[in-house]
Amino acid sequence: MRPRPAQVIPLLSLRWRMLRKKPIMIGLGVAAMLGLLLLLLGIVGGSNVPVGEVSARGFSPDDLAAATFPDHRDEVAVLIPTAMLAFGLLCLVAPVAAGGGYVNARYELFPESELVSYPVRVSTLVRMSLVLSPLNVAWYVQVLLLTAATAYSLRGPHGPTPPILVLLLFLAACTSVGQALGWGLVGVRRTRNGRTLTWVLLAAAVGLAGWVIVTDRGAAMLDAAPTKWVVLAQLQAAKGDFTSPLPLALELLAAVVIGYLVSVRVAAWALRRPGDLGVDGPLARPVHRRDPAATPARELLRVDRASVWRSPPLRRGLLVLAVLPVAAAALASLPWSSIALLPPLVASGAALLFGVNALSLDGSGAVWVSTLPHDPALVLRSKARVVAEVVSGAVLIVLVGAAVRASSAPDLVDVVSVMGACVSCVALVVTSCMRLSVTRPHRAELRGARDTPAPPGAMALYSLRLASVTTCVGLVFSVATLADVWQFPVCVTMLLLAWSLWSWTRTRRLWEDPHVRVRVVTTVAAG
Repeated sequence: MRPRPAQVIPLLSLRWRMLRKKPIMIGLGVAAMLGLLLLLLGIVGGSNVPVGEVSARGFSPDDLAAATFPDHRDEVAVLIPTAMLAFGLLCLVAPVAAGGGYVNARYELFPESELVSYPVRVSTLVRMSLVLSPLNVAWYVQVLLLTAATAYSLRGPHGPTPPILVLLLFLAACTSVGQALGWGLVGVRRTRNGRTLTWVLLAAAVGLAGWVIVTDRGAAMLDAAPTKWVVLAQLQAAKGDFTSPLPLALELLAAVVIGYLVSVRVAAWALRRPGDLGVDGPLARPVHRRDPAATPARELLRVDRASVWRSPPLRRGLLVLAVLPVAAAALASLPWSSIALLPPLVASGAALLFGVNALSLDGSGAVWVSTLPHDPALVLRSKARVVAEVVSGAVLIVLVGAAVRASSAPDLVDVVSVMGACVSCVALVVTSCMRLSVTRPHRAELRGARDTPAPPGAMALYSLRLASVTTCVGLVFSVATLADVWQFPVCVTMLLLAWSLWSWTRTRRLWEDPHVRVRVVTTVAAG
């Protein structure tokens, strides 16, 4: 019997050759190397922080907080089970947010029409989805934080390697189980009853989270989290006891294998199921005509808003931005120094829905829109306003949810710093998105449940760019909440707003060039 040829590496090599621009190829290579370097630096840096030896008392299964470490290591160690639980929930919730399929390699990486004659196996799709999990920035950031925290707080005489190996098994198990759930959702959501069931389950989960928040049961649920047994196994491995954590390690390894095998079976079932939405899905439904607006600017704005709402991935993304960050912030009961970090993170996430390629909202109708008798600047302003509405709305929702459950009452410095973070990050993100939309347009249908406004490689670079800028801004305002001078965050806000205004002016002047507009319209309309 002839062995079946490998497909993952040839397909990834094919996708790499499809990148026609050298800057994107170089950027992806640098981002991949930088990601590995950050993981290594987190492990090495955490393990080399000068602290005392681990207490012989250690963790007990009944009371994880009983462990004592000199130099505040216990404060970090006690938070690790909660961070692990958050990672597990991310692996389970991400398929719901994506409409099924954690990373659907077939539909996101390659145009489906180009692989019709190539017999891609279902197992190949599952493996590629597992390999490409680090493209999810939230997944990677949590892995980075968990490895650094483990290397710092749970290392023993044998260094950080034994507890990190246990952690890697846990991360792999969660990712594998999340894949199985994601492919199951792909199959379930192909019918109307399945989609209804998904929304009912999501509403039940949101209601349960609200009940936990209102009744202040969050701390009790975190204390009862099963992830404390994983941390206990890490501590036993750190102390040189490799026999005690062996059963848990075997269970995690079995979860990885079973999750992969179930993912293959469920993916094969899901891809065989016929859907009931037709080729274009919800876009095939009749559109109700509205009365014309009073001015061309209002009409363009109305069309852009409708384009966002008619797109299934954008509707789902807006729902996730409105629910998950608020639930997490309300459950955590954060101090104001941490609340100042939320607007930057949420703003960058909202921009990735469509803002990085906002002009693609017109799609094939971009040519028709460009021929209408109106000022071309109205198109750019309309797209910028829609992006600003989405980003500012997401920031406002998470800010209200975090403020209601804040751990303390704010003072003047806290209010000024948090508001400065909100205003600055919204301005920076919107201007950055419009700059990218004009200089680097892409053809994007935004019809399928997993469609993105740009190719996966470009999305990874955009995510890294926006996240790095907004995180630095958030850190500045977070530090500002610890000072007693309210003038400092005001000055920083004014400087960032001035920079955003200058960037917007450059983008507007660039859009006034007819050659640039023709290139953008041609790209978003026909590729």
